Amino acid sequence: MDVTVNGNGFLGNNGHLTSRHSPRLSWLDLRVFYVRISKCEIDDSTPENLTLNHIPLDPNTLLEVNGVRASIYSDGVSTLLRRDRLDKKSEEATYVSTDSIRITGSVKFEVLDRDALVLSGYLNKCESNGYIDGSESDHVSRMWSMNCETDATVGTGFLKGKQLIGSELASPTIEVYVAGCFLGTPIMLTKSLHLNSRRKQVRMAMLNSIPENDSTESEKESPPRLPVQVENEGYSNYYPGTEYFEGEDGELSFFNAG
Repeated sequence: MDVTVNGNGFLGNNGHLTSRHSPRLSWLDLRVFYVRISKCEIDDSTPENLTLNHIPLDPNTLLEVNGVRASIYSDGVSTLLRRDRLDKKSEEATYVSTDSIRITGSVKFEVLDRDALVLSGYLNKCESNGYIDGSESDHVSRMWSMNCETDATVGTGFLKGKQLIGSELASPTIEVYVAGCFLGTPIMLTKSLHLNSRRKQVRMAMLNSIPENDSTESEKESPPRLPVQVENEGYSNYYPGTEYFEGEDGELSFFNAG
């Protein structure tokens, strides 16, 4: 029997439509993407917006933004992180996106200031061998993880360190918060990055060039080789029916929308 396929199913030569059976998709609904930059000199160069890119890691991963599904041939989608708070006194700036972003699998994300990469990371879906329903909230919340990294240093773009006593600079801290819902379970993932100064990186390169027989002394003074320290990966739940809100102290929180 000859059959043709359209968007709704299989159409046989008798003219009857047979439904296409496909596995039910499980979407991670991202409701808030929040970036806080602190211990940073805030001035007129602090941008009003940052660009947020989401890039699927697998051709089978579906990606939707505000109800519009990206093409499978797309390299990703871009949204804006708008500047939500600018506080020169506390020397911090916060950026937030409340665009509705939905994904079915792992994606890479990038935060850029114009063409300069501020940070990048991954939202990774951890596959499970068994059936997971919404009642196993702790297990469901751990089906997603987030990693972040940056090659930016103090002084890159608007990431200026706070001047301390003498010639030392306080290193800016970048905090990333992602809140969403998966299989009916609210999820919140967090990461914190600490930028190193260029001076330390130059010093590290000089120490690395010391011959092996002189390495014993240098190892005591050598700073960490990784340019970024990563802290505070967290999995925590917020109550369903909540919305983004930032309190007077600048802390990210959620309130019941009724």
